[in-house]
Amino acid sequence: MPMTQAMMAYTEPLMAYVENGTVQDPNDALQLGTQLWNWTLPHVPVPQKPSRTAIVDTICATLQVDQQEADAFFDRMIARKAYLFPDDIQPEGSMTMFMRKEVAYLITPFAESQLPLSDAPVPPDGDDRLFLDALRQLDARIAADDDYDEWEADFFAMQDLCCQRYHRWLQAKGVPETYHEQFPFCVETYLNFIYQYGAGKLWDVSPYAMEAFFMDYLLRKVMVKPPEETQWPPALRLFYRFLAEKGYLDDPEPTMSSLHAIEPDFIALVQQRS
Repeated sequence: MPMTQAMMAYTEPLMAYVENGTVQDPNDALQLGTQLWNWTLPHVPVPQKPSRTAIVDTICATLQVDQQEADAFFDRMIARKAYLFPDDIQPEGSMTMFMRKEVAYLITPFAESQLPLSDAPVPPDGDDRLFLDALRQLDARIAADDDYDEWEADFFAMQDLCCQRYHRWLQAKGVPETYHEQFPFCVETYLNFIYQYGAGKLWDVSPYAMEAFFMDYLLRKVMVKPPEETQWPPALRLFYRFLAEKGYLDDPEPTMSSLHAIEPDFIALVQQRS
């Protein structure tokens, strides 16, 4: 896995303190994780290597624990690094690392039966029209070969509107609340790929670009538990249905068919990596 993913996997015990509210700023947890990681590296010059005492003091302050608990946490994290990322199997001079699996996941395709959906269309309202105008203006600027720097801010504004309106559409269609936050996040990732990596436009995504998104980009850029990765195909299929109901697309079926076609290979890859 890339170094960034390796660090995120390593710092999971620290991020648990962010999730429970003990640590307010995730950057504080990541900074502490980096200090612990660097302490294990053999080739860091001594002046640049944090001392155990300094790190334990930081653990006390950051995690709000006493000295004894901080010492135990330090030892746990050092042992975690040695266990997850054994030095003897790491590639030399590479920005990737091999990681020992902590958990074995059962990966199965997403069951469409989890998504009861109202057949009643949800036509665009005023807020939807603001989003659609922003999306079409963005497409026009890209078609005119405007530089990315010239429309970057417009892209992020459109992306926010899009995720908000998709979230509202999911609610209106009766999609279970479990997916109201996750599916718009899936769409946010997809929009980043389409518009920031020059993969085309939403109404014209080639099978090659679809394959690149699922088989490469998604697994490199997004850090979620493997079972959650199976949500991307159904989230994007619903997204294209949303775009059609709002009037951006005449026929979402070609793209939805591409999503169905890539799903078995994507699930197989997730299973292999898990």
